[in-house]
Amino acid sequence: MKLSWRQHGMLAALVGLATLHLLWVLGGAEPEALRPYLGNFVFFPIYGLSAGLALGAARHHTGPERRAWRWLGLGILCWGLGQVVYTYLNLTTGTIPFPSLADVGFLALAPCFLLSLLHFPRHTYGRLQNASFLLDIVIVVLAVGDLLWVLDARATAEGYAGQPFELSIALAYPATDLLLCALLLGLILWRPRHLSARQLLTLALGLVLFLLGDLIYAYRTSKELYELAQPIDAFWVWGAVFFGLAASASRPGEAREAQRRARLPSTRMVHLQLLVPNAAIVVTYALFFLLHSPGLGRDVGIDPTVGVVTLLVLVRQVLGLIDNTRLHRRLAHQAEHDPLTGLYNRLHLQAYLAGAIADAREHRRLVAVLFLDLDRMKLVNDSLGHPAGDTVLREMAVRLSGAVREGDILARVGGDEFVVVLTGLRGAGQAVRTAEALLRAVAAPLRVQGQAVFLTASVGLTLCPRDTDDAASAIKQADIAMYQAKRQGKNTWRWFDERDTEAALEQVQLDSHLRQALTRAEFQVHYQPIVRLTDAGVVGYEALLRWTSPVLGPVPPAKFIPVAEAHGLIEPLGEWVLREALALARTWRQAGETARYISVNVSALQFAREGFVAGIRSLLAAQDVPGEVLMLELTESALISDIPGSADKLRALNALGVRVALDDFGTGYSSLSYLQQLPVQVLKVDRSFVNGVKMHGPMFVQAVVTLAHSLGLIVVAEGVEEPHQTETLLSLSCDLGQGFLFGRPAPFLDPGGDARESALPPAPAALAGGSD
Repeated sequence: MKLSWRQHGMLAALVGLATLHLLWVLGGAEPEALRPYLGNFVFFPIYGLSAGLALGAARHHTGPERRAWRWLGLGILCWGLGQVVYTYLNLTTGTIPFPSLADVGFLALAPCFLLSLLHFPRHTYGRLQNASFLLDIVIVVLAVGDLLWVLDARATAEGYAGQPFELSIALAYPATDLLLCALLLGLILWRPRHLSARQLLTLALGLVLFLLGDLIYAYRTSKELYELAQPIDAFWVWGAVFFGLAASASRPGEAREAQRRARLPSTRMVHLQLLVPNAAIVVTYALFFLLHSPGLGRDVGIDPTVGVVTLLVLVRQVLGLIDNTRLHRRLAHQAEHDPLTGLYNRLHLQAYLAGAIADAREHRRLVAVLFLDLDRMKLVNDSLGHPAGDTVLREMAVRLSGAVREGDILARVGGDEFVVVLTGLRGAGQAVRTAEALLRAVAAPLRVQGQAVFLTASVGLTLCPRDTDDAASAIKQADIAMYQAKRQGKNTWRWFDERDTEAALEQVQLDSHLRQALTRAEFQVHYQPIVRLTDAGVVGYEALLRWTSPVLGPVPPAKFIPVAEAHGLIEPLGEWVLREALALARTWRQAGETARYISVNVSALQFAREGFVAGIRSLLAAQDVPGEVLMLELTESALISDIPGSADKLRALNALGVRVALDDFGTGYSSLSYLQQLPVQVLKVDRSFVNGVKMHGPMFVQAVVTLAHSLGLIVVAEGVEEPHQTETLLSLSCDLGQGFLFGRPAPFLDPGGDARESALPPAPAALAGGSD
């Protein structure tokens, strides 16, 4: 919330008046005849404006914070009213009134400020730390009180001996100064959560100026040196200004914002907490030796404050040692435990496992390491949110703890990854039973946010020192085995196999070579013809990615494509293939061939990218070719994860002239429902069904062709390698074929050919009206 014009005006008037007053007193407070008036009256508007800003801040807040600002405003207002009464009595009587009603207003400021500070919510500390803070305040207050007693209060007590009422009022002033000192320390040590750094600083400065003003006033008054309109008055004036500045910086909702920013005490705060009590005892001892110096000329007696402060500092140090011991224990616990679940973390796990393996080797026993990963945990986080995911993880930690033997170690080593260490085993049976118990514990349904959540897990196992005698290697082996369990379908367990390590190493090496291949232009695009089955006329070509590594040699796509998808390389590879294919299409068109098209496979990751359609549009524009030259091949799994979104993208592609083929049809869901919703133009029958025509009969292919033609789609049969397959496909009215019988993939193409014979066969009538 920004300041209103009224608040801006009040703040400007407050600072302006205080500045004029400071310049006036520093300039000699001339003319002298106006000092009693200007020197007194200047306090009225300044304290009125400051109190108005504080009470205005209270209106913008609710609850304890509103009461805190009200008490602060009331304290400022009381001091100002006290100054009004003091001025009236001084001007009417010509004397300094004491005691009077003015003293009530002056003395009310400190208690009101105390109530204000108590209403501000404070950071929560432990009992030991709160006791240490309280001792710090008591130590400093005693030291300052000792100083006040020596400088002023002792003489005041002697001067008002026999006048109990006057004495009590006179001693109330140094008492309120001590209260202001305590408030200042409380503000710093127990920093209220609802105050910003700027508010804290301005309030602290206001208290410091007030305290200094009172101390200097007390000293000069005791020496009969104080006169009105001296620079000392600026301390009280600017104290009120800083209180008003703190109030003007208050904002609604700042409490919640400050709570979000709450953190452990800073290094500077820790240093301050160490400095305060030690500085107090230094001041106390310095004062003691100063007062007992031979040159003082009078007996000041024994100062008991020295002993009390010394004792309190010793108690404070003991509390600090106890608190530090607890802090070290807490930090040690945090260093070895997961903050979310309370289980051991990876750091403790590795240290414990190393010792367990060494002990097992010595006593000829076995240690089993079980690496568990929750399946489908990402779905919980995405659908219900991460707080719900944290709830699930905490519940799983409890369940898994109940599924292991007492004395076994359970640790959380990652987001949804847990490791169990079983010790003292003679064989593998106990490890298998524990793995199955873990799977059962995870599989039991649980409710989160009113929703039933069903999870499974995959578990990898390894035995030490049979498989390895190194803790880090054991965890890695169990991790590899866990991924093999996931590949087997999840919700199962698997022992580590050395061949898995070789496969994992091969994956890592393949990933490295793939990344280098992208920068070294090691990839090629080969093209395989797609023909009409009626006359073998070529209608298009499928672009197929090939890789020959200078180190690995020819690498089959079935081997490197999954690695590219798993390691985030499929998108740049797919874009490169599209660019190469469209560049070739442009060459065809420049040679006069306008009918043939190029079909390019698109991965699910490419298609899911938000800017996929815009990227296709950009590539077509860059090569200056129409969308009709391009057909995109997508698998069912790439489309059905978000059918409405997929349909929108396909319609956008169709609007560009780009056609879409459903690849490997029959190997996935093959649902009529999504076929009716997705605007595709071509179905490609998987080679496994074409190869099975002779052995199992043509029924499946016949069903696909009939279905496709009824929906107005063209059918392409993949993997045609024998003449009898062509004859069967023709008898089933299949439109197009692709396979070694018509041509193997090759890196170069002849752009020539009869445009009439190269044309895509006419679409069935249902397709002629449009692709939607």
